[in-house]
Amino acid sequence: MAEGFLRALAGERFEAASAGTEARGVNPLAVRVMAESGVDISGHTSKTLDRFIGDPWDRVITVCEGANEACPIFPAAATRLHWSFDDPSAASGTEAERLAVFRRVRDAIKATIVSWLARTTGAISTRLATAADAEAIAAIYNEGIADGIATFETEPRTAERIVAQLADKRDRYPTVVVERAGRVIAWASAGAYRTRPAYAGVAEHSVYVARAARGVGAGRAALEALCRAYAERGFWKIVSRIFPENTASLALHERCGFRVVGVYQRHGKLGDEFRDCVIVEKLL
Repeated sequence: MAEGFLRALAGERFEAASAGTEARGVNPLAVRVMAESGVDISGHTSKTLDRFIGDPWDRVITVCEGANEACPIFPAAATRLHWSFDDPSAASGTEAERLAVFRRVRDAIKATIVSWLARTTGAISTRLATAADAEAIAAIYNEGIADGIATFETEPRTAERIVAQLADKRDRYPTVVVERAGRVIAWASAGAYRTRPAYAGVAEHSVYVARAARGVGAGRAALEALCRAYAERGFWKIVSRIFPENTASLALHERCGFRVVGVYQRHGKLGDEFRDCVIVEKLL
């Protein structure tokens, strides 16, 4: 799981490999819980340490007490680190109980890697989007569409369509992107709330975070940067509609100072199902 997260979060900066004292195969429950986080490790294989001992690794990281005690010396390694996690494969009980252990360890691993990357590769930053960001924006948007709890949209976006939207909105309705280590990991954008002049200072927004970067503060960075950008352009309020099932987005908006106005019931259909929408707003 650690290798999967490191490749997903910083694959352009690190060459990662994982191994154990014994080759036991990749646990299907690990594959399952990682897929829930948007990281596919189904193609990974179980490897033993001896195949890597002579390689010039910059860092060797052990992730459980047993591995820390049994890990041999890597003479070419520049740094040795130890992150202590429970071994989820040792969990017993029903499948649901074992899955709960795998999810807990998965989340702990991700949090540790995110924190380490922030110290190692630098913090996240925000800026206004350009046409060069269109491919990354489309990819993140399409993840949100596929999730089924972020938007009524069902048609995947293309980079070309994003380029056209950026050009159409121009500087009046800018899009903000969040970068980490030169890679776009989140974005937020807005458009006109209504066409009547009375609503000229109200914008309706969306915010999306790449699956592999969720939980690192990228959503908050994007939303706060968007609010600043729109306040600078004379907007007095920003609003959004959020599915009640999207609890992460509701919590994010609360942290960023939004208030819940109410709920539109049976507001639209996603497929054959009616969906409610929670209305949130923030005065800028």
